[in-house]
Amino acid sequence: MKLVIPLLTMSFLMFNYSNFLIIMCVLTMFLLTKFHSFQMIIFNKFMFTDYISLIMIMLSIISVMMIIISSSTLNYSFLLITSILLTLILTFSSLNMFSFYMLFEIVLIPTLLLITKIGYQPERLQAGIYLMIYTIIASLPLLLGILYFKSTPNFIFITSTCEQIKITIIFILAFLVKMPMFLFHLWLPKAHVEAPVEGSMILAAVLLKLGGYGLIRFSPLLYSKLIPLNFWISSISLIGAIMTSMNCIRQKDLKSLIAYSSVAHMGLVLASITTLNYIGVYGAILMMVAHGLSSSALFLMVNMIYTKHHTRNIISFKGLWSSFPNITFWWFIFIAANISAPPSINLAGEIFILVSLINWNYFILIPFIFISIMTSIFSISLFLNTTHNQSNSKFAMYSHNKLYLCLFLHLFPLILVITKLELIMF
Repeated sequence: MKLVIPLLTMSFLMFNYSNFLIIMCVLTMFLLTKFHSFQMIIFNKFMFTDYISLIMIMLSIISVMMIIISSSTLNYSFLLITSILLTLILTFSSLNMFSFYMLFEIVLIPTLLLITKIGYQPERLQAGIYLMIYTIIASLPLLLGILYFKSTPNFIFITSTCEQIKITIIFILAFLVKMPMFLFHLWLPKAHVEAPVEGSMILAAVLLKLGGYGLIRFSPLLYSKLIPLNFWISSISLIGAIMTSMNCIRQKDLKSLIAYSSVAHMGLVLASITTLNYIGVYGAILMMVAHGLSSSALFLMVNMIYTKHHTRNIISFKGLWSSFPNITFWWFIFIAANISAPPSINLAGEIFILVSLINWNYFILIPFIFISIMTSIFSISLFLNTTHNQSNSKFAMYSHNKLYLCLFLHLFPLILVITKLELIMF
């Protein structure tokens, strides 16, 4: 009940941006203060929260706060962004499987409107069609699997009864597409490229994490049948991470490059979850939080560069340090975080993932080394190609201080959380 009241107040104050930010700050502080005071809060037979859902809810609130601070088209997208936030909070706190599925699908509606209504290019309609076809078709087997139960159980029930399902792919296909797993990832680069900055930030920060959250929730139901499949899923994910990282090296569009790097990071997260041990799941959650903050900041900086130079082609704005010196420092910091440089929590997440994968299969170290090398190559190449060499562009004029505040707020948890990792323990 303590969480429902702020949510209702937040819905009544949607029309006022400043009040909405205040309510979200209060809600975030409430969740932080209650984070370690109890293991589980059961509100009613439809809603509950534990550490994993609290982490995802806080990530959703923080991401939407950043979007509201940094957005320049908030008058058009505010209603869609707030509806996505409310749906995500309900999704992450859902107890019943069927209500989880309904909310899991409903969040696609404002996301589709955000891409197709506020996007910039005519191809945004094709990107929206890709998004809907991939996600809806993959989600239908999940609905059939939930309807298999005579009375749709809750997540506590499937954990306590240890009931096992024989046909695993029915329950995991929707989450593999949502993450997205390699071979099911083609909708993501198109959606990122055509979406406005608000759509790219919310996609990278939270919506990709719905797949990982769903896999963690449904893993007790699929444990016995997921073990024979985890070798194939991990292999495809790691090979896909290598291939998408190699594809990033030849990308010319900044948004497309960051979108493909997201596929590589989510491949590591998926491989870590399928090891089905505590260290792997913990590393996956750390990586999801770190990726949500760092990639959201990267998309924001791409939009800042685009508003100054009116292009996202890497070749077009060489010498960024001389034409746009304010952004060069932040560009370096978040590219370093993207390649898991210390002291960011990206490094902690990657270390836990590496330990989990090596304990599961020693030979997994070989593709992991290739992934790290390829990620470093395209990230360093991106920084050098954009910031160095001579530029014919004029000096960029003053940028709003709120954008740099937003970048600092992205960096703040990335650096400080690593000093107290037990905040993300479960």
